[in-house]
Amino acid sequence: MSTERHPFLVPGLLACAALWFFHAAVSAQDTPARLRTVNTAPIDPATNSSTNYHIGPGDVLLIEVAGEPDLKRKVKVTELGTIQLPYINHELKLGGLSEHQAAALLKKEFLTILKEPQVTVFIEEYNALAAGIAGAVKEPKRIALTRELRLYDLIGLAGGLTDKAGELVELVHTKGEEGIETIDLKELFRKPELNRVIRDGDLVNVPEAGVIYVTGNVKNAGPYPVKENVTLTEALAMAGGVQQDTKRKEIRLWRANGSNKNQRTEQVVSLDEIEKDPKKDILLRPYDVVLVPESSNRKQARSIVQALASGVASSLGWGILR
Repeated sequence: MSTERHPFLVPGLLACAALWFFHAAVSAQDTPARLRTVNTAPIDPATNSSTNYHIGPGDVLLIEVAGEPDLKRKVKVTELGTIQLPYINHELKLGGLSEHQAAALLKKEFLTILKEPQVTVFIEEYNALAAGIAGAVKEPKRIALTRELRLYDLIGLAGGLTDKAGELVELVHTKGEEGIETIDLKELFRKPELNRVIRDGDLVNVPEAGVIYVTGNVKNAGPYPVKENVTLTEALAMAGGVQQDTKRKEIRLWRANGSNKNQRTEQVVSLDEIEKDPKKDILLRPYDVVLVPESSNRKQARSIVQALASGVASSLGWGILR
């Protein structure tokens, strides 16, 4: 086994991109429309969420007074939790109130100009309390917390997990008691106590599963997600098996050397030996690269170039392999 050094093309590129995407998915501004959640969905009465939700900054309210169409207004709550209405010469503090409480407050205010005002307040857009979810889910988005939501609920509202999802989910608390919880998805579905209540400002990230790369003289070269233990021969089977003109005694396994991706190890493996003694089969790790050489050295070199061109090297943070 030999060890060689190779420079990064862009160290930490994937991690930086993931963090940027995660931040964008939960930002209320400058976020692509495909990542934003629509906050105008009606509240399900069965959840009684309108009585539990407290008005906050950024919420959009629809205010109506029966028989007084001129007083109908759609207003946005300021950062201070206040609104301004016509015929009332001061700001009204609605932050922290429910719809019912806000309507009662406005009724008292309108008594100065109306005899028996019948006021209704309806929250059209929920922007004050929100959490975000990104990563290996079908619909990364910002989600308004109009009622109590738990981790499993948030994953469901994001359309569920994709096929690339790994085994873990990261719950990042950004407000109050800050911290990061890493939760095993399998345990989440089995243990209710892990189904955490989502708090305002929480960020949920579902990392993709580690992938292995199989390239060279196989039927279906490409990346394959690693969710459970996968051996070298199983990976080759996932790639459709090796072709007839394969150098079976010279299968190459490239592996990042620990946490330092500037280093890699290259191991030559014999399929014939593994077939004779299955105990010699190698358990693969995420981001391993398996190269199946052809009988022609020229074809083998082309396989390496194709592997690099397909993004294997950049995904691993490697530079040019020499």
